Amino acid sequence: MSASRVGRPHTQGITEDLLRAAERVMAEKGFSALTVDGLVSEVGTTRPTFYRRFSSTAHLALTVLQRRFGAGAQPDTGTLAGDLRAMQREEVAMLADPVMRNSIVGLLGAARTAPELSALYFSEFIRPRRDRVRRVIDAAVARGELESVDVDSDEISDLLIGPVLARALLPLGAPLDEHLADLTARSALLHLGVRTAD
Repeated sequence: MSASRVGRPHTQGITEDLLRAAERVMAEKGFSALTVDGLVSEVGTTRPTFYRRFSSTAHLALTVLQRRFGAGAQPDTGTLAGDLRAMQREEVAMLADPVMRNSIVGLLGAARTAPELSALYFSEFIRPRRDRVRRVIDAAVARGELESVDVDSDEISDLLIGPVLARALLPLGAPLDEHLADLTARSALLHLGVRTAD
């Protein structure tokens, strides 16, 4: 066997192994259990190799979440109510997923104390979701469901995600389910002045 084929190749394979290992730890124990030493030991690599790919365990965790959940496809149910419900059901399912639910508290705490991580979290995770809400509202205006394009879509995004995050983060004893998704969608519709039969 040639020397070039001996050992683990310096390829995308190590990155994938790190992501898979991190996802498993996040699902089982949460973000706070992620350590560089633990990950490189499990994967069979080194700290310098880790840091060539990720600036921190928080950066790695954000990459896991972005790959696993992304911002989702643009809903196209034909109505604003249907589109908002579809988006909210995706968000509720995401926050109920063990990878997210067990990691969100620690990750948000890390983001509060690291400006670069906070900026990355916003640009890669929050901004795409807000953009999706904006596109849903634009589509509703184009269909004639809303009369004005002068809508603060970021405000609508906050109305949608706030109650869902509260239920995910606080020990309220209430489920993250489709009822919550539909309730938050209806609240946003009322704020927009749209009334639905359901």
